[in-house]
Amino acid sequence: MNIKLICFEYIIYRLLDWYRELRPLDSSYVSFTRLKILKLLFFVAAIRENKEMQDLLDIFNNFYAMQHGPVESDIYNAMVNSELKYYSFKSRSIEINGCINENCFDTLDKTIRNRVDISINLLRRQNQDIVTYTASQLVNLSHKWDSWQLAMHMAEVLGKGSEPMDINTIQSNRQYYSI
Repeated sequence: MNIKLICFEYIIYRLLDWYRELRPLDSSYVSFTRLKILKLLFFVAAIRENKEMQDLLDIFNNFYAMQHGPVESDIYNAMVNSELKYYSFKSRSIEINGCINENCFDTLDKTIRNRVDISINLLRRQNQDIVTYTASQLVNLSHKWDSWQLAMHMAEVLGKGSEPMDINTIQSNRQYYSI
C-alpha cells in the first residue's frame, strides 16, 4: 500500500506542476478537489500508447464504478483517513503539507516514477487541457468509458451503489480523454 500512496502523491505533484504551466497566475489550486483528483488518477492510471505498453493499473488496481465515475478505493480511503504525507483534502480543495518539489519523491522507485512520467506525458498529448477541467467535466468524461458503464450497469442490476471495475475491461474497451 505504501508504494501506491507515494506513487499517487507523485502523480498529484506532476498534475499540479502541469496545471501551473497552463495557469501560472492561479496558485490556489481551488479546483483540485478530491473528486477531480480521483478522476484524473483514473485517466493517468489507464492511459497507454498501445497494448504492449504497461499502464499503471497494476499499481492502481482497485477501481470501483460509482455514481460520479471510477474511484480507486484504496486511494479514496487514504484521502478520507488523512493517510497522505504531502497532501490533504480536509476542505473542499487540496492542501499542500510541506515538501513541494521533486526531491520529495526520491524514495519512489525510479522505474515506477518513469512509468508515471510516461503516463502523464501521454495524457498531456491526448488532452493538454484536461487538468483545467472541472470535476463535473471529468465525471462526464469518465461516464463515456465502456468499462464504467458496464460496471455501473452491473451495480444497478444487483441493487448496489458501486461495483468493482475489471482491469482487463478498462484496458480493452474504448477510452476517452476529451469532452
